[in-house]
Amino acid sequence: MAAAQSTFPLRPQEPILCPVCGGENDHDAVFCSCGKSLGDFKYVLEELRAETKWYESLASRVARFIGQPAYIIVHIVLVILWIILNTGALAGIDIFDQYPYSLLGLVLGIEAVFITGFLLIDDGREDAHANKLAELDYEVNVRTYRRLEDIDAKLEWIMTRLDRPDRLNDA
Repeated sequence: MAAAQSTFPLRPQEPILCPVCGGENDHDAVFCSCGKSLGDFKYVLEELRAETKWYESLASRVARFIGQPAYIIVHIVLVILWIILNTGALAGIDIFDQYPYSLLGLVLGIEAVFITGFLLIDDGREDAHANKLAELDYEVNVRTYRRLEDIDAKLEWIMTRLDRPDRLNDA
């Protein structure tokens, strides 16, 4: 006759309430439908968004635009238009930047300075984000290690109570 199986008491699987919108979520949900994290510790992106300054947000938007093909297309169109306007191809428009288009070079140089600044600000923000993620990974690793050490000590205590110390060292 088979021995009766005992079930180990598990955490109750009650829904998790969101602290922001009050919505119910599955017991194993990590994020609410409103985007709020449901964990016991802060979600890194929420923390970073709360700390983001206006110029960092602007730099991030500019960096995202610069990384798009539309940025190159806009520049190609603008340079071609600049050249057409300054070659005298269109009647009635005065030439304002003669060949070799030194004003165009100056405008593009100033734009490059601003773009570099935006990219450096965005890069610093991304570095801060990576550092926060690394810190969170370390925190989770330390908590997990401590929890495993605690579980190991409890298992050792149970094995000694069962007078079975030989089984513990086999694992």
